[in-house]
Amino acid sequence: ANRGLSDFDIRHNAVFNAIWQVPGPRDESGVHWFASGWQIGGIYQVSSGMPFTPKIGGDPLGLETSYPFDFPDRIFGEGCQSAVNSGNPVKYIKTQCFSFPTPVTRMGNAGRNSLIGPGLSNFDFSLFKNNYIRRISENFNIQFRAEFFNALNHPNFLPPVDNNTLFGANGAAVTTAGLITGTSTSSRQLQFGLKIAW
Repeated sequence: ANRGLSDFDIRHNAVFNAIWQVPGPRDESGVHWFASGWQIGGIYQVSSGMPFTPKIGGDPLGLETSYPFDFPDRIFGEGCQSAVNSGNPVKYIKTQCFSFPTPVTRMGNAGRNSLIGPGLSNFDFSLFKNNYIRRISENFNIQFRAEFFNALNHPNFLPPVDNNTLFGANGAAVTTAGLITGTSTSSRQLQFGLKIAW
């Protein structure tokens, strides 16, 4: 009855990265220093969400364990082909697609880790300016770095594991069921720095 996906089953995961050395001017004009030595980089990660379990509060089955998994019943019908509202952090779980088991001592058929949380889409961007100072040495470089984490400021939500209880032990619906309260990445963050290499 507890057979299900692993807690870490992220079914699809892809990471793309690139660094481009921007070509500088060939001549040694006054703009040569400003126009040369630039690097542009980026890392894009996309993945599907992590599984989580819809459950019933309390311990109506009397399992007496620290993690009682008492499942509701899954309802299949119109509008319930998927039991989640993708992109809705307030009501991520379609509670209308679940019912309280009857009798209360019967485990429902929803199952462990039967729902998939929101996926992840994150892009980090970097801009470097290399400044070689040949008068000191051939390899002496003062690099200016500008890095933008979650550059598109895309919200990446966690599964609603704090609000995955759909019904209380007496069958009453929980009003906060499906509410997402956390994100897996921070909002956009900028970082600037200088790196000296020789």
